[in-house]
Parts: sequence; C-alpha cells; structure tokens
Amino acid sequence: MVHFHTPVTGYDNQLTVQQFKDWLKSIDRDGDGMISRKELRDALRVLGMNCTRWKAWRALVHADLNHNKHIDGDDEIEELIKYARKRWGMVVI
Repeated sequence: MVHFHTPVTGYDNQLTVQQFKDWLKSIDRDGDGMISRKELRDALRVLGMNCTRWKAWRALVHADLNHNKHIDGDDEIEELIKYARKRWGMVVI
C-alpha cells in the first residue's frame, strides 16, 4: 500500500479521483498537460516506491492508449487510475 502523506501530495492513504488528477497536474513539471514517463517515475520516487523506472514504464504501456508516450486526456487518466489501484495499491475513490 502506498501512503500519500508526503510534502508533495499532502494526502494520506486514499484519494478521490479529483485529488489523483490534482496530483497528476502537480507532477507535470514542464506544464504541457501531459505526464511523461520521467515525470511519473520522479513522482513515484517521491512517494517512496521502489523500482520506479519499471513501474512508470509499465503504467505508460498500460494507460497510453494513443501511444504518444505520455498520459494525456481523460481516457488515459482513467486507465492510469485503474492501473494505480490494481498494481500500486492506491486507494482512489
């Protein structure tokens, strides 16, 4: 289970879908509206996860529906949420 009580997120154990989307916006370092594998990897590292390079790559393979190597758009965010629930143990309600 991932715990979200960090200085970056301020969340604790479970998030609403909106909080998860806000978290994604906060990790979009270049402000382009898309989450790259590196941005996701860095965010997972801040959350204290191990194997972040692999986890970010797998998440993109799963959620990147248009194959542009970024998470963008509502459908891809929904896929990432499903993936985070299943593979990362995140509680997104």
